[in-house]
Amino acid sequence: MAVEWRPLGCGRIEIYSRNYLLLLLQQSTVKTEVLKIYTLDDTVSIQKAAQLLDSGSLVAFPTETVYGIGCKVDKHSLERLNEVKDRPSEKRYTLHIGNHEQLAHYIPQMNLKTRKLVQHALPGPVTVVFELDKQALKQARKNLGKNIYDLLYTDGTLGVRYPDNPAACAVLSQAKSPVVAPSANPAGREPAVTTQQVLDYFDGKIDAVVDAPGFGSLYQQSSTVVKIGKHGIQVLREGAVPSDQIRDWSTLQILFVCTGNTCRSPMAAGFCRKFISDILGCPVDELDELGYKVDSAGIAALDGIPASGHAVEVCQQQRIDLASHRSRQLTLQDIQQSDLIFAMSQSHRAYILQTHPLASHKCFMLDPKKDIQDPVGLDADVYRNCFHQISENIIARKGDIL
Repeated sequence: MAVEWRPLGCGRIEIYSRNYLLLLLQQSTVKTEVLKIYTLDDTVSIQKAAQLLDSGSLVAFPTETVYGIGCKVDKHSLERLNEVKDRPSEKRYTLHIGNHEQLAHYIPQMNLKTRKLVQHALPGPVTVVFELDKQALKQARKNLGKNIYDLLYTDGTLGVRYPDNPAACAVLSQAKSPVVAPSANPAGREPAVTTQQVLDYFDGKIDAVVDAPGFGSLYQQSSTVVKIGKHGIQVLREGAVPSDQIRDWSTLQILFVCTGNTCRSPMAAGFCRKFISDILGCPVDELDELGYKVDSAGIAALDGIPASGHAVEVCQQQRIDLASHRSRQLTLQDIQQSDLIFAMSQSHRAYILQTHPLASHKCFMLDPKKDIQDPVGLDADVYRNCFHQISENIIARKGDIL
């Protein structure tokens, strides 16, 4: 920061930055307090750290990766944080939370794909950048108020970190104000991974540092940064969790089930792939890379049978290729690994739940009003009507799927 010094006579000096003067005075008179947390029963230190954050103080704490400097989401507190870190004011900060209930306050709506990533990745060494739609942003503004909303959601997105460190989470859960926490290092220096390194950088410049030796840094590298939104999953920064793991955690697996897996379920899977690819604006064969796997199976299928001729014909008319489809028997592993299962009839759903009762929360009738009748052995018009019923219900479930 440029500061102009100018003699004014009688040895006086004028300083054109009030914030800088306050920072100098603080550095010269106050040492950083060390708050010891050995167990989660150390409630005095936990509460003091949270109270300091709520008052606008800067408090460093360990995560499972590196130390962060916690700061209340408040204009003046953030200005001080920028001064301390020598960081550009326009650079974004990441919200830190201590429990899943806090997440719902800031991200009011999540689709199934987002929830799956959150379930696997948080808490953990992952920063998730959520891309919110207009309705979710409106609810977030209502939840938080204009001032905090404007500081956090500058471009319709919000980066969130939920560290896998019980001491950090205890402090963050106690804090009443939203807290951001960039890594504890001056610009251009390596992030601190111990209490002493924090003090080497910031002793006298921040108010407190949490020393939690029982919950120390594990990875000693920055978190992986992932953006999730209408274009799927993007890894913005490599970090403690590999990209392949992020992709596995966020891939949505959709399964359609009928009897022989030669008519209804392959038509449903084919249409669903095309439906998703059209919305995302990508070729069907790129869906796996964007985190969508769509498959089909039959409860009484013989493995390796091609799709029926009329099913192939009806799908070709919709630019859906079933030529490579081969039937396969539904397995317990299919049920367990799928995130959404759509059955063609009540009997199919009953079979699935008998095989795996814990699947009830994710297994649905594709048409909630009636069975989709088996067209096997009937003419092309019956297949076309069957395809229409299938496609109509998949479109109606857009919100579940996407």
